[in-house]
Amino acid sequence: MREIKFQVFTEDWKGVKKCFDCYYLYLLEEIPLSFGTPKDGRWYKVAFTNSEGDKETVVVDRDKIRMFTGLKDKNGKEIYEGDIVEFNNCDYQRTAGHLDDEIIVGEVEYSCGVWGLKEANGQLHDLYISLVNDEEAEVIGNIYENSELLEWKE
Repeated sequence: MREIKFQVFTEDWKGVKKCFDCYYLYLLEEIPLSFGTPKDGRWYKVAFTNSEGDKETVVVDRDKIRMFTGLKDKNGKEIYEGDIVEFNNCDYQRTAGHLDDEIIVGEVEYSCGVWGLKEANGQLHDLYISLVNDEEAEVIGNIYENSELLEWKE
């Protein structure tokens, strides 16, 4: 059974801005107008352990919350939504008769019921199949802290 876990990208009271592990996530029904309008129309209350080990809560919209995929990379690092993963895509070339190695870098996202790895050209690879077939897949960053790895998104 897949473990259900979340992270939130936020700034804690010490000014540290990163992805923190969540221990509580709640969809809020009523939000004061002072919060503005979230991108997906919903605000979430998130509780996390900050950089000092203290418990803290924030209200964020959905694009700051990362869900755990249930998968790990070659180093045993957990893979979350919004992670940037690099892997070697070995496509068999029927005409050439040999393996063609191609390094692919993409963003992990949930689409059409599966976790996918979205390339610069928009192609979506099934993340599970990519990891099972390639032991070299590795998390190299995430869209919040390392957006420069995905310059193609701009």
